[in-house]
Amino acid sequence: MRLLAACAWTALVCLLSGAVEARSATGNRVLVVVPKPESLQKFSHVLGSLEQRGFEVTTSQASNGTMALHVGGERAFDHAMLLAPGSKRFGAGLTISDFTRFVDDGGSLVLAASSEASDFHRRLAAQFGVEFEKPGTQVTDHVSNLKDGSGDGGGDHTIVGSTRFAEAPAVLSRRFTQRNADRVYFKGIAHRCSESPLLVPLLSAARTTYSGKGALADGTVASGQALGLVSVFQARGNARVAVSGGVSLFTDALLQRAGDANRQFVDDVLQWTFQEKAVLRSTGHRHFLEATGERPEHYRINNEIVYEIDLSEYHDDAWHAYGSADDVQFEATMLDPLIRATLNRTKSADAVGAATYRGRFRLPDRYGTFTFRVNYKRTGLSNVDVRDTVGIWPLRHDEYPRFLVVAYPYYVGALVMALGFLALCMAWLWSAEPSKAKGHAKSKTD
Repeated sequence: MRLLAACAWTALVCLLSGAVEARSATGNRVLVVVPKPESLQKFSHVLGSLEQRGFEVTTSQASNGTMALHVGGERAFDHAMLLAPGSKRFGAGLTISDFTRFVDDGGSLVLAASSEASDFHRRLAAQFGVEFEKPGTQVTDHVSNLKDGSGDGGGDHTIVGSTRFAEAPAVLSRRFTQRNADRVYFKGIAHRCSESPLLVPLLSAARTTYSGKGALADGTVASGQALGLVSVFQARGNARVAVSGGVSLFTDALLQRAGDANRQFVDDVLQWTFQEKAVLRSTGHRHFLEATGERPEHYRINNEIVYEIDLSEYHDDAWHAYGSADDVQFEATMLDPLIRATLNRTKSADAVGAATYRGRFRLPDRYGTFTFRVNYKRTGLSNVDVRDTVGIWPLRHDEYPRFLVVAYPYYVGALVMALGFLALCMAWLWSAEPSKAKGHAKSKTD
């Protein structure tokens, strides 16, 4: 009954805020899974923040048999938060494949664990390159921890503090990427990250933090920066996943004790995961001949062309022109890149909500089937991969220039040889042998 009442209250809030639009670029339907109905009170700050931002929050107990991620082959939700780390099953037999399919279809996922994380959570996290430490372990720090204010070093040493953030300004606020970053507190189990380029260890443990069982370091498993606390994963299809080793990171109790830095960090993680910011897209691209401005059916070798692409970034509930990036690259490839150059943002008026990046190139002196491609991948930003297949033909027989500059030495050589041959012929025709000339003169005298 409490769960139904919570759902009714959520629906009422959504109706009262009917004019509010979702701030996510992919949708506003959020599924929040908790172990028990009374657990909703522990996450009131996070749930209230989502509702204020215009999300349609649906809460469900992990054992609810009617819970489903897909209905009729389509996603029933745009985002999901698993806040039940001890649950061994979800819904009516939802499997690991159901959640990975949810992500493959473009859904966002927040996975929160604890020192008592179930095997289901461990296997699900492993799908995204995250491996939790041994069951029963937790992070502990006797130096960097949440003090109780008594001044005698007391406090909960399992609530560790860290300022080791990844260099991801697209994900984190400036207060976490500057030199003197604010401290974020964490309680839970640590994890290790694979070498996947899609995975970013967003928050790592301090060098005095260790992972083990109990408050003593005798059972230490690992320590220092090798311990991941919060990591984010972005699939090749731009779906996003956040993995936290501590479900307490999202609870009101820790958010109130840790202060404003923790609240800002949680908001940054959720806004990025739910695609409320750092969403990049291409609204259009084109290429054409520089001389005529037309795009032919195929190009010729050595043609001078222009390539343009329009990029937009989503943040603050609207699409905006994508900054002034100086690392947007264009490639013309045929097996290997034959042209790789940086595109520059145009100074002319850009399209509405988009920035135009342009480059001028001379096509290679090589014909074949080429791929014009912009493959822009940066940490925290959505991947942009735009490509066109273009044919480059050789010149026709009547399109070559009459005289080639590179052939001038051969032209001169042929001319010198012809002149030499003429000189030799003239010398042979108009010259006589001296002996025959003298004999002929003597015969006339006689």
